[in-house]
Amino acid sequence: MQCLKHRGVAVGADFDMVDFHLHTMETPVSGKIPIYDLVKECRRRGLKYICIVDHWKETTDPNIFVEERELLDQVDLGVKVYLSAEVEILDEQASSPVNLEDHKDIIKKLDFLSAAPHLGEFLPTIRRRELPRSKDKFIEYVHEKFMNIIKNNLFKMILHPTDYGLRDCVNFGLCKSYSMDNIPEEYMDEFIKSVVYYGKVVQINESTALNPPKDYKTFIRKMVKEGVKLTVGSDTHYLEDCVFKRYRNWPGKTGSAVKVIRECGGDKSLLWIP
Repeated sequence: MQCLKHRGVAVGADFDMVDFHLHTMETPVSGKIPIYDLVKECRRRGLKYICIVDHWKETTDPNIFVEERELLDQVDLGVKVYLSAEVEILDEQASSPVNLEDHKDIIKKLDFLSAAPHLGEFLPTIRRRELPRSKDKFIEYVHEKFMNIIKNNLFKMILHPTDYGLRDCVNFGLCKSYSMDNIPEEYMDEFIKSVVYYGKVVQINESTALNPPKDYKTFIRKMVKEGVKLTVGSDTHYLEDCVFKRYRNWPGKTGSAVKVIRECGGDKSLLWIP
């Protein structure tokens, strides 16, 4: 039976049919993008709705997304495929490599843009921003970055935000514990209120759900309670993970993400499908 769409959800769809964080490869190469192999693997694993979000970094040639759209439009794929990009967010102001005027024709080829709030700007090799000297300043920076991503009209989906930068906070030696106790409750509440107000979607990442910070479910329960639209993602890089077997990762490996949503009271009514 064909699924009917209604207000951003396909009636009959559920979280275990979805993977909204898939890459063809770490750095796509024109003429060698394994997009059909990725889709075939998704179909083999029973997925019905997928989203390809190859990286859009400062070094990326964005014409790669035009090529991906052309490839997707050439054949009947047997699975619903959305094309997005994992846009690198460069600083707390939500700056990115995307220029609305210069890239308008490329953006039109994508179903929507996704924001990746990594914190690479603090790495010694990049040093776009100086590392804050305290835990509180670091968390404040992360929160400001999230708020500006949410307010930015370019982005619809926010990728893997739910550890609130805590893994990096621990790795940088600023947080003593990998725990949501480090995040002021008012930050979580403002994040959720803003996501709902601006109509954004939060992606629950499998790697965070597998290795969550202490009291992780507190944040997820808050989102479920307020009706935040959610999706799940494996963060699979097809070439590296499925061909070269870099990690034990594959399309549809989202069981822990789906489980935490359900354990926190969420159901398929929260699932976002464009």
